[in-house]
Amino acid sequence: MDSSLETRSVGLRDRQKQERERRIVKAAKRLFARKGYAEVAMEDVAAHASLAVGTIYNYFPSKSALLLAIVRRETESLLARGRKILDDPPGDAVAAACSFTEIFLDDFTRDDRRLWRELFGAAIADPSVVGRRLFEGDARLVSQLAALLEQYRGNGVLASDMEPLPAATVIYGVCFTWMTAYLMNEQISADMVRHEIRRGTAIAMRGLFPQAEAIITGGDKL
Repeated sequence: MDSSLETRSVGLRDRQKQERERRIVKAAKRLFARKGYAEVAMEDVAAHASLAVGTIYNYFPSKSALLLAIVRRETESLLARGRKILDDPPGDAVAAACSFTEIFLDDFTRDDRRLWRELFGAAIADPSVVGRRLFEGDARLVSQLAALLEQYRGNGVLASDMEPLPAATVIYGVCFTWMTAYLMNEQISADMVRHEIRRGTAIAMRGLFPQAEAIITGGDKL
């Protein structure tokens, strides 16, 4: 076979494989949100993706592997958006931190609440696999936020004794608290969560500025 034809053939197979995987994960994501993780069988996913059950197992050996694929895709999407902020951070450090929290929130509120409830429930039921993977994804996002804060510290915008990772963890804690509340209470809207996270982030960021600047400008930041 001509090498160029072989290359195109391999490229086509790779694209087809990626498309099938995307269809499978998309189908599983919808079913988990609609019926609940425990109630979904691999046969359901196959039917929803219009694929044979054997094809599903070729890509994902178990239902938990499908769940982890959803977690991986969500995490990679968030990290890609975080990298854009890191590459071109806003001049205002508070605005930058708030933009970063929007990454968490937009992804979280885009999907049905039940999907995230199912993910959290699976993490609690299987902490050594699903729980660990969720934690690892969150840790990578917090590390990105820490790198963003480090940039502002290096530029003299934030206090020289500011510790980026603990500070990023505090901001993430604000996000996690309100996103958990959003999951547990149908009366709490996405707009309410957005407002509270922005307010909490601004309060946390106020303590990261050099003391004189915090006293002078802290009130205006809110």
